Amino acid sequence: MKYDEVDGPACRPTRRSYGELLEETLIEEMEESGAYVSPGYTAPWRGLSSHDPLDGETPEERGERLWNAWHDLSENPEERPERRRPGRAADIEPPYVGEVSVTVDPEIARRHAERQAERQAATARPMEYETAGGVVVVEGLTKVWRGPCAQCSTEFEQRRPVSQRQRWRTLCSDVCKAAWRRDRARDRKRRQRGGEAA
Repeated sequence: MKYDEVDGPACRPTRRSYGELLEETLIEEMEESGAYVSPGYTAPWRGLSSHDPLDGETPEERGERLWNAWHDLSENPEERPERRRPGRAADIEPPYVGEVSVTVDPEIARRHAERQAERQAATARPMEYETAGGVVVVEGLTKVWRGPCAQCSTEFEQRRPVSQRQRWRTLCSDVCKAAWRRDRARDRKRRQRGGEAA
């Protein structure tokens, strides 16, 4: 055991991380330059005027303000009253947003209009191709599948974005899907029974 200069047990030296040492040196520099650093916890932002309007708040007022903030969060957002911390409007001025005017070179605008017209002409001719049980028509950014239901032969259509690549449904509803499964199970059992009888 180590002893200090008065023969008492020496305290173990505290090892601190690089971030903590950096923060400690920053705090010392700030205190040397005359800044206030709150001990042990992060100091709240004091605003540009360096005066916190909540400094003179009594514990009852603080409790009421916190209860109001919690109660406001539990209400409907449309009916929630607007409560603002006092003094914030004076601290922060909203940025000025001026009028914006955009001018385009006529030659660039003409070329852009030509390209837009070419694209619209290309999308005006729908592309068609046949797939399992129906015909797919590409209309702009949408693919449309039209065809008869495999169970009840009723014509129906499906739509999806061009980017999607998955098989098209061939059954028009959940009722037809259940009937299709029943028929397939019945045929499978019939084949199994035929194999067992032979």
